[in-house]
Amino acid sequence: MNRNGKLHALLSTARVANIPSVVSNVWVGVVIGMLRISTNQVNQSEGIVAWAIVSFAGVLLYVSGNFFNDWMDRAWDAKHRPERALPRGLFPSGLYAGMAMVLGIGGVLVASLASIASGWVAGGIAVCIVIYTLIHKRTAWGVIPMGLCRALLPVMGCFALFPYVDSVWPVACGLLCYIMGLSLSARYESMAEPPKWVAILGRGLLLGTAILVAWGNQKLFLARTPSVVGAIAYLFLTSLTLRIWNNPVSLLVSRLLAGIPLVDWMVLLPVSVMLFKYGQDPAFVIAWMCLLLPPVAVISARLLQRLAPAT
Repeated sequence: MNRNGKLHALLSTARVANIPSVVSNVWVGVVIGMLRISTNQVNQSEGIVAWAIVSFAGVLLYVSGNFFNDWMDRAWDAKHRPERALPRGLFPSGLYAGMAMVLGIGGVLVASLASIASGWVAGGIAVCIVIYTLIHKRTAWGVIPMGLCRALLPVMGCFALFPYVDSVWPVACGLLCYIMGLSLSARYESMAEPPKWVAILGRGLLLGTAILVAWGNQKLFLARTPSVVGAIAYLFLTSLTLRIWNNPVSLLVSRLLAGIPLVDWMVLLPVSVMLFKYGQDPAFVIAWMCLLLPPVAVISARLLQRLAPAT
């Protein structure tokens, strides 16, 4: 692919490498919703259809946010990132604004097809996108609305089937901590002498992710051994990224972004073990998806990063 062409510029703007993690984040919410209302009331086909609808909505919202972000940052990019599409004049800036609006509205409408509750959550994601885009260049506090955009994805997935947060909030808060920790690490890693409190807080948030998800697994009555295995995989790969793949900063951010589905896997791995052990034959499709989707999403993200940058 021509890396100076328009197609590559659009893929870079859309951050296509991060789309697999969006799909994985939604899936963990759908699975929690299915578990919460029991498989007697929702069959696997209904769950997969709900996941397909809400995943599409999540992708539309995610891509919308990226186009809106690049449109808002066009003046800053002209000085600091002239290689981006708008500073290069590949597209009129109004096209990016229009695409952001159309995709954002489309995401909310599509989510509403799954359930009204999911539509409201999608609207909340859209609001967080706007807040983050307006403030992220001005303050480090922008990591909070950025994290909320991710945290609400499993909530949107769960609400497609079960409109309560009592079981989905731990993994949602885990994703919030992960994105905040990732963003803080990336924001200050390039400084010659980053503040020590930032490094401590960033890594503490990444550790807190595992603690929150482990707490949520207890509430879902998931087996301890596969829960520990999922947590170890997350902690090992995240620690490896922070220690080895931390230079340059772009590599650190790309690796951490690709690792987002590992947060979901801390829930989905023990769910898959439970379904393989106690589920009936129709549930095996769900079990295999829970087992394989997060690691496949991580690998897909790394491969897509060769096509277009993740940030």
